[in-house]
Amino acid sequence: MEDRCKSINMGPEDKDKVLCQISDSDHVQHPNDLKPTEGFTYRGMEVSKKISVFEFANFKSSFVELNLFWPSAFKAVLTNLNATGRYGPISLGSHYTGQDHDRQVTLSSGIQQWTVPYTGDYRIEAIGAAGGYDRRINSSQYRGRGARMIGTFRLNKGEVIQILVGQEGGMNMSKFSSGGGGGTFVMRGADSPLIIAGGGGGTQNVMSRHKGCDASTNTTGNPGYKSWSGGSNGHGAQTADDYSSGGGGGGFYSSGRSGENFNGTKGIGGEGGKGFLQGGVGGRSIYYNIVGGFGGGGGAFGRGGGGGGYSGGSSGDNDRDSCGGGGGSYNDGNNQDNACCYRTAGHGQVIITLL
Repeated sequence: MEDRCKSINMGPEDKDKVLCQISDSDHVQHPNDLKPTEGFTYRGMEVSKKISVFEFANFKSSFVELNLFWPSAFKAVLTNLNATGRYGPISLGSHYTGQDHDRQVTLSSGIQQWTVPYTGDYRIEAIGAAGGYDRRINSSQYRGRGARMIGTFRLNKGEVIQILVGQEGGMNMSKFSSGGGGGTFVMRGADSPLIIAGGGGGTQNVMSRHKGCDASTNTTGNPGYKSWSGGSNGHGAQTADDYSSGGGGGGFYSSGRSGENFNGTKGIGGEGGKGFLQGGVGGRSIYYNIVGGFGGGGGAFGRGGGGGGYSGGSSGDNDRDSCGGGGGSYNDGNNQDNACCYRTAGHGQVIITLL
């Protein structure tokens, strides 16, 4: 549609026909000149009184008394707000100013709370963050990739949707290991997941592309390469050895396993990423600040960290050509379109579109 066209108006006419009008931007600039016409509906403006609406289904001049509001096209893109590392953003700043979701979002402990502006069906696209990479040549092109999950959901005006946007796993230009990427979580209320996209696993001296490093579109976390099993049933990854394994990726219900230096059961490896219900903070490392990304990414040590997600990706093992596993994903929506290996670099994202 042309930029000048600002609204489409619909109303009844004689002989069972529907009359359509288009209002241009000149009218919008002079609101006092706008005169509502009985029997018309105006897309994009609220009708404060009862109006007669042509009953399209019957194709005859019968009328229905309704109070209607048809919103203009709505699209919200929620980002990491320039935050990096294991903690989420601390300020909204002016990132959403002038956008459709301006003044609809608040922030608490890195998690964004979006208040639904209109009742309707929304397409939600969640993208998990990529895992980190290390100093090995071409390591960045083999890093674990985040998932992309799409679904359609019925949302009600005024309800609050919690959104954690996953952050990229920590890089390591000193040694051969890197942190797991954070998962991206979209929740109804405090603890009811709508859609979750797993983050990619962190690499360790990796020499080629390995499927297990990437996030999974299934609910179970991936096992990485030359590593252990990932988490399942919404929990963080728990299996590792007693040496320097990376931290397990955090899940929805619980955190990933950690080495002894971080109050874990055994080993000198990295810290597991926190589960969503534990705050989603990424895991730490002992040296070089090779942290997991916000969203449950596991911290690295001698090995790569697991990616966060609905279920956590595995701790990384071995000292050559390995990785932590990518996190698992979740989708409770209709019209699903799920894909692994989507986020090849960078942080996660959530895109919400009113249908």
